[in-house]
Amino acid sequence: MQKSMWVRGWKVTILLTCGLLLAGLYGLGLPGASFPGMGSITEEVYREAQSLASTLSLEEKCASVLLVAYGGAKQFVPEFASRYQRMPVGGVILFAYNIPQTAEELMDLTDGIRRVGNETGRTPFVAVDHEGGTVFRLKGIATELPDAREIGRSKASPETVLQLYRVVARQLAILGFSMNLAPVVEPLTEEIRPFLSRRTFSSDPTRITELSEQFLRAMAEAGVVGVAKHFPGSGDGDPHERLPKSSARPSDPADPYTLPFRALQQKGVLDAVMVSHVRVPREGVQGPASLSSVILQNILREQWRFEGLILTDDMRMKSITQREDPIEGVVRSIQAGADMVMYLGGEYPKAHAALVRAVREGRLSPYRLDEAVTRMLAVKIRYGVIKPRREEPVFKAERLGEFYRLKREGDVLVQQILYQETKSSK
Repeated sequence: MQKSMWVRGWKVTILLTCGLLLAGLYGLGLPGASFPGMGSITEEVYREAQSLASTLSLEEKCASVLLVAYGGAKQFVPEFASRYQRMPVGGVILFAYNIPQTAEELMDLTDGIRRVGNETGRTPFVAVDHEGGTVFRLKGIATELPDAREIGRSKASPETVLQLYRVVARQLAILGFSMNLAPVVEPLTEEIRPFLSRRTFSSDPTRITELSEQFLRAMAEAGVVGVAKHFPGSGDGDPHERLPKSSARPSDPADPYTLPFRALQQKGVLDAVMVSHVRVPREGVQGPASLSSVILQNILREQWRFEGLILTDDMRMKSITQREDPIEGVVRSIQAGADMVMYLGGEYPKAHAALVRAVREGRLSPYRLDEAVTRMLAVKIRYGVIKPRREEPVFKAERLGEFYRLKREGDVLVQQILYQETKSSK
């Protein structure tokens, strides 16, 4: 299928027609078409990702679509290396309980994770939730980034805010992170206020778009994948506790709940989105959006023409587990159009086995799996996870020196922004 899409010559009209049909079926871009995401997922990058995906076994492909928790340790442990060699997952996420006391110790941890990946040729994303304020994992190490709401209320200049995000992004990169599960791109509505009141920039979609664009551009410049969340919205409750209902209607170009996501895609800065576990009755979706082909395939891929990475929220949330087996949820999510699934339970090897079994039994299309793996690899290539784009200092002392310089700069910028917020509220 893919070879035919790239052929040039006297059959171009026929092939373009076939390409359009296949694009509708599998969401693949046409030859020469620019992918969203700052023009980063180009045909050349996509071809390279396809080539790399073709070298993976079925077991490796199924592992690579999983984003899992590192475990309970604050340091690199040999057990991780042995687990990863058996099952090279696509990404590893660190939480506050994984973060050691110093930047140097954190570098040792992330270096160890990447080193195991480099040795196997399957380098994972190293992810963190770095929104700021109430969701801030790097306390005592990185610049204390304020809540998004404080940034949104501030009268600081766009240049100052962008400068802060650039500094923060470089801090993350030096510490060894390649994926940031942020920013929250949802407008603050009465529906989501109890859950996200401090975590979103504003109730104004234009303001959210402006600040989210700066955030995502800064992350991309540093080689960190920014993941816009939570599409199509968080709804009227906490998905950790139950399945919320969202009033969003993402098929409508004027839908206020998803307007910032749409605007960011049009600006070319949306490389990855996190899909939430909410039901979306206005689209006829009564189960979790993360398991819905209507949301993932029909709307995001076909209507929006989004060709970036689709990542789900954690399958261990009660919004999933109260309805069905989360292991089966992993399979259903990939079937529906997700490219990576977050599974934070320690039993993720069972999720991996379920994916392998689903392909062998014909319940999960190998084309769908290949598409997911290729997109994931394309983003890794674009951001230098597989092939580093940026020459980092070789010696740890140099990295630490650069990090602490950036931390001092970031601390000053935060105070400037908070002062502007205080000043504007008087």
